[in-house]
Amino acid sequence: MLKRILPILLVFIITSCVKDVDFDQAEDLLISPAVESSLIFFDFPASSFQEPTGTAVVVEQDELELDLFNEEFVRDNLVRAELFFEVTNSIDRNFRADIVMFDANGGITNSFDITVMPDGNNEVVVTHTELFIDTSLDQLKNTMRIQVTLSMFPSPAGIPLDDTSLGNIKMRSKATLFFEIDTE
Repeated sequence: MLKRILPILLVFIITSCVKDVDFDQAEDLLISPAVESSLIFFDFPASSFQEPTGTAVVVEQDELELDLFNEEFVRDNLVRAELFFEVTNSIDRNFRADIVMFDANGGITNSFDITVMPDGNNEVVVTHTELFIDTSLDQLKNTMRIQVTLSMFPSPAGIPLDDTSLGNIKMRSKATLFFEIDTE
């Protein structure tokens, strides 16, 4: 008896679980990935800023070429971007990081600065996030080069830094890019 009921029961179970599948749903798929990438990193010891009188502004500069925005996929699907900067200062001096972004013709697409005040030789951490949406995102997409100028300001007491001076100034940064990829 069980041998006759089991096949009927199996057929009932198998057919009762079937539901129409709408394969057209795959055409309406919207994918929203976020991608993170390192941008600029530096770590300068205090001795990098030696200046004999302790009264001058000392400058270090670095540049980053960006070819990311030349990619059609990025230009078409990027909907938002965030540039995050963290500056750590343990040198007993004021620092300012000027970040300037340039297009292919050398025109400025965006600029901002980050100021880090000292706390003796204690570590001070300052963060800054630059958000790009709408018009500012269009300007970012035209960016081909980022320039970072780090300026150390003179000691109020005129005390110069030398090979034995303590501390470091560090910067790390990353870009977070938010995409919307429509499969239609």
